[in-house]
Amino acid sequence: MKSTSFLLVATSCITSVALAQKPAAKLTANKPSTIAAAPIATPWVFTFGADTVYKAEFERLLSKNKKDKERPTEADVREYLELYQKFKMKVKEAELLKLDTIASFKSELAGYRKQLANPYLTDKKVSDGLIKEAYERMKQEVNASHILINCAENASAKDTLAAYNKILAIRNRIVKGENFDSIASKNSDDPSAVKNFGNLGWFTSFQMIYPFETQAYNTPKGQVSMPFRTRFGYHVIKVLDKRVARGEVKVSHIMLQTGPSATQDVIDLAKAKSDTVYQKLMAGESFEKLVDTYSQDQGSKANAGVMNYFTSYSNYPEQFKETAFALNKGDISKPFKTDYGYHVIKVLDKKGVPELKEVEESIKSKVGRDSRAESSKLVVAERIKKQNNYKEYAANLKEFMASVDTTFLQATWMPSDKQLTTKPVMSLGSKMYTVTDFAAYAKGNQEARPGENVQMILTGLFKKYSDEEALKYEENLLEQKYADFRNLMQEYHDGILLFDLTDKKVWTKAVSDSTGLERFHSNNKEKYMWKDRVKVYTYTCVDAKAKKEALKMATAGKSGDEIKAKVNKKLAGSLVITENKYEKADAQGEKFWDKKGVVDMPNEANVLKFFVIEGIVAPEPKALKDARGLITSDYQNYLEKEWINELKAKYPVIVNNQVVDSLFK
Repeated sequence: MKSTSFLLVATSCITSVALAQKPAAKLTANKPSTIAAAPIATPWVFTFGADTVYKAEFERLLSKNKKDKERPTEADVREYLELYQKFKMKVKEAELLKLDTIASFKSELAGYRKQLANPYLTDKKVSDGLIKEAYERMKQEVNASHILINCAENASAKDTLAAYNKILAIRNRIVKGENFDSIASKNSDDPSAVKNFGNLGWFTSFQMIYPFETQAYNTPKGQVSMPFRTRFGYHVIKVLDKRVARGEVKVSHIMLQTGPSATQDVIDLAKAKSDTVYQKLMAGESFEKLVDTYSQDQGSKANAGVMNYFTSYSNYPEQFKETAFALNKGDISKPFKTDYGYHVIKVLDKKGVPELKEVEESIKSKVGRDSRAESSKLVVAERIKKQNNYKEYAANLKEFMASVDTTFLQATWMPSDKQLTTKPVMSLGSKMYTVTDFAAYAKGNQEARPGENVQMILTGLFKKYSDEEALKYEENLLEQKYADFRNLMQEYHDGILLFDLTDKKVWTKAVSDSTGLERFHSNNKEKYMWKDRVKVYTYTCVDAKAKKEALKMATAGKSGDEIKAKVNKKLAGSLVITENKYEKADAQGEKFWDKKGVVDMPNEANVLKFFVIEGIVAPEPKALKDARGLITSDYQNYLEKEWINELKAKYPVIVNNQVVDSLFK
């Protein structure tokens, strides 16, 4: 599985492997051939095999990889030059192995392209407006109730009108004075309304679907909205309250658990304990110690009672949230009850809504995934049409639509050979879109809509089709129109290839090549040595009698085999002897380091045992199993270096030092 962080580094043309292995000192070994070249029309930096890297490419990527704004030093340039040579050779090798023709590679690159294309297919002015709107809404929280009447997005005109009339009649009853809660519990198609009377609690931007959110923010406090439609159906909203956003709070928590079905005795006991906790806190006892002693909230108890930051619209009991937000930083609450039990909390921190600059990228990402982004794309689609002389062929379109029968309303329509013609229905730039093209789109997007008008549905589908094709048209031209996009796509292309081939040649190979790993370890054992260790035999006994007998024999100098044979003769398993070696830095090593012979220590966790300390063991090589992680990492480095040497032999490098020396000067 590919790491996002790796790919981000790769798009700057430095792999995580290359960075990990970059030389600490100035490069001297394996120095490539160099020449002093006279200035030429297209300056080049280096060649590798038959390929050339030009100054513009190298300088652009070096600038991109530099995190600070200072000009790179000569050492920076030379270091990056070495890394970039390796990068280009690896990518070239991957292309020769045709890794870029594999379906998984194409699919992954297409996925990245789709993401990278999004900013080019949205209107900046509209997108910026949506970001600002979302941020302004984040500053306010809304408490609202709603009533829903189900109506599918593809409902017939008859069913749509019936749903609208029903919700309108409900609104009229509310406006005339009937109780909203009562009507919601009896009439709303939202199943939760039976219990919550349609109340949604407090919310802010991005917590409801966009049209619902917009209606809630645009409806004044105390008012009932006009009916409006979402993909779920028709709604009316009653805005109960609005307030300035409370931000987030972080608390430490002690809970005495009851539960919704607790008996009165359990409730009384929990209350008494919570009162005791509060009294101890007021007397100055440590909150953390009382958490450990009393709290039954296992989730926070393991963290000394500390909970994560939460908002006033998070999924916690209302009383819990209200209490937390009513306190100041450092305050401790009196005991209070929720359905879960009795609580005492201490406020550790509070923070308000962050500045726009702190959350702008997060909001931008959410806007891009939200239905509100569609408005931005529609603006772009219209602009693309205008820029590329969009034209509709109304007569051909009308003729085709008239030929589509009512099977389209049952989603069973199949276009006939007669219908599939090359007559144009629209053109964009130099590209023509035929009846056959639109027929395929219509066939793939038909839905059951009994009672509707075929031509009206097809007219709407054609608008959607033309907008989508306009965006595709622009997307296909992005490499031609925008150098930044073209360069970024090349970097992603190369980065994915580099990852795939490095995984094959180095990372996976080091893990799966057990023979090679063992050989590498055998040839480098002196690099993986234990320090001085104390050798300890642990005698674990089944009972006091076995321990007494074994301890007596050990003190008398009997060998472990002798002791085990005698003690276990009466009852197998009465004595188990294990051998261990500990370095001085280990806890056990420190305990036994200066000891020798038989050591009887107090029983630990009801286990009867004693120790025989043989003494200090000189340094010796570690077995592969004892240092597998480090050895595997070193083996990967070894494979990487060997691979680089092969590539350098296959793709000889020539550096144009005159151009390199001129970079960024």
